[in-house]
Amino acid sequence: MVRSLHEKGVRTAFPSARPIRYTLAGCVESVWFDRLGMEPSSPEQTETVERSVEQIEGLLDELVASGIKASKIAVGGFSMGGGLALQLGLRTKHDLAGVFSMSSYLCDEAKVFEKLEGSSSKGDQRPRFWMAHGADDDFVLPSWGQSTSRKLEELGLDVSWRSYPGLGHSLRSEDELVDLHSFLCTQLQLT
Repeated sequence: MVRSLHEKGVRTAFPSARPIRYTLAGCVESVWFDRLGMEPSSPEQTETVERSVEQIEGLLDELVASGIKASKIAVGGFSMGGGLALQLGLRTKHDLAGVFSMSSYLCDEAKVFEKLEGSSSKGDQRPRFWMAHGADDDFVLPSWGQSTSRKLEELGLDVSWRSYPGLGHSLRSEDELVDLHSFLCTQLQLT
């Protein structure tokens, strides 16, 4: 899929999370944000989320300063990276082409929900979201991702939800990658 996008002129960047204390593992790891528990009902560690959003927002600023229109940029990720992509897509000042999130979710009480609920423009100037999940994921439960998808839709955002039978917590579904490729081609207006 990446090769096909490169052939269409798309550049890709794969930023790395900075090492922080990760409570669930009990040690310092390269993760996008801390977690006290996996369940969406666990309290969000907002400070660590915001630091990572700032890191990627800085990368977006550099891309835009280099001449790339924000409307030609999509962000996304898998698992925790997908959670960060959702956070960024809901907070960024840039008018992005789209956001994809695979096997991911937001905490039930994510601070970004409060910001969206208090906004008079809720879904205005927000990118289109594509969320996908393996139906057999027993690490990040599909119901967690679907709940996030529904909540974003209730807030007026354009969200597409996909579930893939037989897929666990992995990127091993050709169907999922084909659908992601289609989403990116559409949002980036590739021929």
